[in-house]
Amino acid sequence: MSTFSLHIASATLQTRFDAVASFVGSDASGQFGLMSDHVPMATILAPGLARFREAGAARWRYLALPGGTLRFADNVLAIATHSFVVGEELSRVRAELDAALERETRQHADLRHNLDQLETALAQRLWDLERR
Repeated sequence: MSTFSLHIASATLQTRFDAVASFVGSDASGQFGLMSDHVPMATILAPGLARFREAGAARWRYLALPGGTLRFADNVLAIATHSFVVGEELSRVRAELDAALERETRQHADLRHNLDQLETALAQRLWDLERR
């Protein structure tokens, strides 16, 4: 069976699978599938789940991502995305996604708090400068 390589990259993580038999993803036009020797293509992935199967594997692996870019050429499928989770069990992928969302929500709240403090300090400094 002919296979292709799958490279998934975010700003903080890179993963590679060298013997992928098929890939199923979604873009604005709907769901699509890729197998080895497919014509070159590029698209913008829709947020959600994609899946792929390695050669000889009985089960799919799931790829959860908030969208991204996909390029397939010369039997290399490259996906660039903000973040991603890969797993064989859908429940585990969902749990990892929930944990990542909670972390991002906490980080966003911390950032908002820090920006509020910075804005307050800047306003106070400007007020002090005007009174001189």
